[in-house]
Amino acid sequence: MSDSKPGVSTRAVHSGNAIDQRMVTRAKSLPIYETSVFVYESLAQVDDFLAGNPDNYMYTRLGNPNTAALEALIRDLEGGEAALFSASGMASVSAALMGRLGAGDHLIASRELYGTTQSLIEKELSRFGIGATLVDIGDLAAVEAAITPATRLIYTETASNPLVRVSDVPALAALARRRGLKLMVDNTFLSPALYQPLADGADLVLHSTTKYLNGHSDATGGILVGDAEWIAQARRFQINAGGSASPFEAWLTFRGAKTLALRMKAHSANAQVLAEALEAHPQVARVHYPGLTSHPDHALAGRLFPKGASGMLSFTLRGGLEQVDRLIQGLQRTAFAPSLAGVASSITHPGKTSHRALSAEALAELDIHDGTIRVSMGIEDAEDIVADFRQALDRL
Repeated sequence: MSDSKPGVSTRAVHSGNAIDQRMVTRAKSLPIYETSVFVYESLAQVDDFLAGNPDNYMYTRLGNPNTAALEALIRDLEGGEAALFSASGMASVSAALMGRLGAGDHLIASRELYGTTQSLIEKELSRFGIGATLVDIGDLAAVEAAITPATRLIYTETASNPLVRVSDVPALAALARRRGLKLMVDNTFLSPALYQPLADGADLVLHSTTKYLNGHSDATGGILVGDAEWIAQARRFQINAGGSASPFEAWLTFRGAKTLALRMKAHSANAQVLAEALEAHPQVARVHYPGLTSHPDHALAGRLFPKGASGMLSFTLRGGLEQVDRLIQGLQRTAFAPSLAGVASSITHPGKTSHRALSAEALAELDIHDGTIRVSMGIEDAEDIVADFRQALDRL
């Protein structure tokens, strides 16, 4: 047998499966351990659990075989030392930041972070004395200028929402190392099938598993992967704050992740086809997709994501909200749904959903307009979704 590391698809299918083999059933597919508590036969078993035996469980808030299996799988795909599954992506963000930072600390974050993440940083962390500076993460000089003696970490997303601007993770990692900081990267839009930030120097990777890792729009969760010390700090906070996920959510995500590499290949290929078609349509003013040569981060995306640029893109209509509403109603196969990364294609309007809290001036500064629409490309036959958009756009 070869000593080389198996590919992403092979590891996605096999990693984590041994969790059940160490237990009782030896089932080929991991069972759902839908239990809140585990039975002990002696005090010695309690001592064994408290000593840290990973094959021993006490209470599902503290750990569960389904959670452990998913953590093993995503840890393997991302190449991290440890992993922590949470009840939602925001629970993961909270555990990472609150577990690591304390009063008087400071972080630097991309100004294009997911809206709820920005709200957490500005409205919640600030109440605990944790400061933050939001910057243009693509401007390394601005990032470095924002560093203070209290700065502890830099936080960015692999690709931003909704304009899919790409972060130069290797350059940010080098800056963080040079200044003694940690780098946290939200890799939700790419997934480990297309990019592994830890290999480029990041210290912690975050996913909303609700999105591509689960992939089927039927489970909510979040996961952290990376530095073992940081994961231990996040786990302590999560246990104390109660952000643990249910076994069923872990099981659904574990099952969904088995086809991750296949899905990401289809998502990326379909998004490229749709982006090119939209760019050629007269009703479309601009398309944002890293696979297009017109995207400002096209070269960087090609260097970091040679396997594909994901299924996320956005475009701006020449008209405003009235045109957006007519497009939503005119699409026949593409749903209007304020989430992303399912097998079925969908659209959303950032100004009315994810970025609703921002002022008109802030939206304009981010290049998000009334006519801006985000698309989550599914795994359908690309020509069917392209035809759906064409017929809806033609009627505008």
